[in-house]
Order: sequence, then structure tokens, then C-alpha cells
Amino acid sequence: MNPERSLKLCYKSLSKFWNRIMDASGALRFGGFVLNRARGSLQDGRGADLFLRPKSYRVLEALCKRRGQLMSKDALIQEAWPDVFVTDDSLAQCVSEIRRALGSDGAGLVRTVPRRGYMLVADEPANREPVFKKWGPNLWLARAGGLAAAIVMAAVTFWWAQPRDKPTSESAVAASPAEQADALLFARDWRRREDNEQARRLLETVVADAPSDAEAWARLGLTYWLEVQHLSWGGGRREMTRALALVEKSILLGGSAQSHRLLAEMRLLAPFPDMRSPIDALASARAAVAIESGDPDNLVVLAHALALTGHAGDAVRTIERARRLGPYSPAWHRQIAGLSYLLAGKPARAIEEFGPLYGAGTFASARWWPGWLFAASLAQVGRVEEAAMVVHGAQGRRPERSVAAVAHSFVGLSEGPGLDILLDGLRLAGMPD
Repeated sequence: MNPERSLKLCYKSLSKFWNRIMDASGALRFGGFVLNRARGSLQDGRGADLFLRPKSYRVLEALCKRRGQLMSKDALIQEAWPDVFVTDDSLAQCVSEIRRALGSDGAGLVRTVPRRGYMLVADEPANREPVFKKWGPNLWLARAGGLAAAIVMAAVTFWWAQPRDKPTSESAVAASPAEQADALLFARDWRRREDNEQARRLLETVVADAPSDAEAWARLGLTYWLEVQHLSWGGGRREMTRALALVEKSILLGGSAQSHRLLAEMRLLAPFPDMRSPIDALASARAAVAIESGDPDNLVVLAHALALTGHAGDAVRTIERARRLGPYSPAWHRQIAGLSYLLAGKPARAIEEFGPLYGAGTFASARWWPGWLFAASLAQVGRVEEAAMVVHGAQGRRPERSVAAVAHSFVGLSEGPGLDILLDGLRLAGMPD
């Protein structure tokens, strides 16, 4: 048989073998890339990892699962952000990041369908030149070396994939309980309460074995805070009390910036008035920024606390500082920015922040309050008819039917100086007292 033909057949056999191994591991292949779900990473044809943020990875995973099919923007948002409200801008940023990671050769694999959504192409272009034809007649040594490397890689991968009763080294040991809990909390879905409960059980084991682990105490507190945040989970005062106690214990043990930020968030958004304290939240948020000033999330929580304690001007400066730290602005950053601008007497700037959020369904969000702030901002700049339309649109989604009901249901703002600005705007929009 012709040597080159033999090599081609061997290469094809190895490729099929490699593909079977990747399929068994749950990997998703498209173009010259692999979405390695076991590692949670995007890889090029050589196996090198290509950086993607977690949400961008989730978007690409959803597209891979339905490659060749159009996915609407709403469907992708539900896949990547199941328990939070985001705008189409957040999705567009993820798609842009995916295309940058794929590079010039692979960026065209993700296609935009105007006004409808995105699609990952099903097959590689028909005119793509096979790798074999690019090999010159004098590259037999290179071919042989590549073939040998492929054989070794396939053998090692096959060996690694085999079930073994005991790990052969420390690197083969299963993920620790803390790592397993982190994975469950990171990928949390409000429809899967059992993930949160499993993470809690794992973390209870961790703190029992290592009672000085400050981060584990904070994450354990987070599981109770999530119980309170998701109304369908039924968390109440007992869970809220437990969440506060656990995170405060973490801080006493020397907790990180994330622990302070979590405590600030709980003190700002607790559904029970006696557990809310914007002043205490301000102190915790300042501690988080002092520990890690380069984290935009810390700055945004600080801006929230500043806005609710009568320091709207400082809140605006803080949120703008957070924006300078990175090109991406998640939806909740926009919400705090809009709140800060409105309370600082800049309703036109607030509209710029709230407008895109409302267009994607502000009142359907877990953070529903931006809708009322958007209506008040519109009214404050004289766009009363538009404000009235926003208020009218809320009637089918929110229980509040009067200004007094909004004032009663607002979390945090009722204790600060911004409440009159909000309520006056809603009155201008035609909402009855």
C-alpha cells in the first residue's frame, strides 16, 4: 500500500478513536475546537485552553448543545443567567468574548441572526482544505513525529479515562467538599433548590473538620441567604438570622473582601426591617473595598450603601470608578448606577442606565425595584406619558397599586432620603396615593 495512504488511514483511525474518547467525556466538538465540559474550558485543536469568563462559557455550552439551530436571546439568557435579571447587552458581550477566543478562523462559527438570536454552525465549511493536503512531500519525519505524539496522547488519555479503585497520586484525588460546594454555588439555578442544600451539607462537613476556615463559614452563610432571596424556596426569618450569624463569624475569623461584601448585601437587602441597616452595610462595604479595591463588585456594593445613606454624590463617583476598572457592566451594576444618578439629581443619566433594563423586562427581575425608579426618572425629566406607560405595564407583574404600596414594599430606600424623589416621580406619572 502507498505509504502516504497508510499514514492517512492511520491518522483517520486515531482521529475516530480520539473523538470516541472525547465523546465519552462529555466534550462538545465544533470546528477545530473542543468544549471540554469535564474541565469547564474551551480548547483549541492542540488542547490548549482558551480563556472564557464563566457566563461566556455557559452561553457557548448552550449553543454547542443545539448547534445548527437558532437559539433566541431569551433562551440563551435563561441558560446562562437563570436566577438573575440581565439585559441583551450582557449576552452580546459574552458572544463577543466567545468570538475573540475563537480567533479569526473560528469567529464565523457563531452567527448572529438579526433581532432573533444566535446560532453555532453545524458543520465545518465544505471548502476547508484537509490537513493532509497541506503536508509537503518531504515532511515524512514531521508526519511520523506527529503520529507518534498522537499515539502517545491517545494511549495516555485512554489510560486516564479507565476506572480505578484508588487514586494513583494526589492529583487524582476527587475534588474536596469545599470545591464541590463551590461548584454547586457557582452554577446555582433557582429551580434547583437541592443544589443549594447539597452545598450546605458539604460546607457543614468542612466547618466541622476545619472550624477556623473563614471562607467556608461565609459560603455556608450564603446558602441560607439564597434560601431567603429565592421566594419559591421558602426561606424566612430563621434562615436570615442564620445567614447573618454565619457571615459575621467568617469576618471574626478574618474573612475576605467577599465576606464583607456579602454582609453588606444582606444588610442592604434583608426583607426584614429590623435586620436591614444601611449604616452597617456601608461599614462592611468600605471594609471590602479596603481589602480589595480593584474588584468592581466591591465598589458597586459600596455605591449602593452610599446612595441609601444620603451620599448620592459619592455613590456616583464610586460607581464611575467601578466602571473604569473593566469594560463589562452587569445588569445589577446598571441598577445601582441608575439609583445613584437619580438620587444625585441626575434623572437623565438614570434613564440611560434603567432604559435597557426595562426593555428586557425590569419588573420580571428578582431585583424588581429598577422599574419604579425608571418610571420616576422619566417623570422627573418631563417624560410623563412614558412614565405612565411604565407604571401601567407594572400592573400585571407587581402587586403594588398605589404610591403608598410602593413606599411600603421598597427595601432600603425607605430608610434613606431618596424615597421622596421616587414617590414624587410616581405621582407625576399618575399613580394614586
